[in-house]
Amino acid sequence: PMSRPTPAALLTLAGNLFASLLLASWNDYWGRHGLHFHLPGLFFLFAATRLDLRRGIIVTSLTGLWLDAATPLPFGFHAFGLVLCLLATREAGEGLRFVRGLRPMLYQQAGNLALLLLLGTLSLLTLPENSEPPLLRLGLDLAASQLLLLPVSLWFLSFQDRILQCARSETIAEEPAPVE
Repeated sequence: PMSRPTPAALLTLAGNLFASLLLASWNDYWGRHGLHFHLPGLFFLFAATRLDLRRGIIVTSLTGLWLDAATPLPFGFHAFGLVLCLLATREAGEGLRFVRGLRPMLYQQAGNLALLLLLGTLSLLTLPENSEPPLLRLGLDLAASQLLLLPVSLWFLSFQDRILQCARSETIAEEPAPVE
């Protein structure tokens, strides 16, 4: 039987979807100026550090499928890549319970870079014959994405922590006081 999803998993998924919509709006504006930010690394670190493995994989997979549905990439690219990053982070960062400090940010930067390099390679392989590869554009997007990831991820991790704190305080406030 399927166990009930925890509020933490649902709130993490909702936060991921909200951030992806903000990122889409951001890209809509900057895309007109020739720049695209790709930040899939934003969506696995919180689940890797705050959720149990099963719920982390579910939330990360659903977020990845959401990103796949919104992009012209092969369906499953983000879902598979994000779950791989989640598993690598959990394995390499055993005991990593806090998202503060340098080590979690390095995992996030490395995961984002790996997904961007894979995406760039996929883009170059699917170019029509006799067309010029947009290496400058890919390099600029990669550098801009990696630079933007750090401040956005600091905000996003804090945002998700805040959501969970609010949900916990709401749950505690709703519980009836014990009768003596």
